[in-house]
Amino acid sequence: MIKDAETVKIAVAPLTDIPENGTRTFALHGKSVLVARTPAGVFAIENRCSHALQALEGGKLKGFHIFCPAHGVRFDMRDGSAMGTLTKLPINVWDVETIDGVIHIGIDVE
Repeated sequence: MIKDAETVKIAVAPLTDIPENGTRTFALHGKSVLVARTPAGVFAIENRCSHALQALEGGKLKGFHIFCPAHGVRFDMRDGSAMGTLTKLPINVWDVETIDGVIHIGIDVE
């Protein structure tokens, strides 16, 4: 959490707007947020690989993981942790809740 920031819940899209086993990117308060919908759940993650700073959009999804399309770095979308040898730096993740069929993301704003 950012110091002197508050977390707000933002409605971003109907769940049906995110394809099953797919992603969609949203610009929220200056952040590029990638929403992934998988059989394991709906996740909101930073749309930037911590290895080469490439967008994660278009990366392969498998369970709780997304693979960077540039170099294959795998991230756990539940906590942002990196797997493998290219980086150990995590990515940001945000809380997601589906309310009445609409995806809401809890994000820090200053």
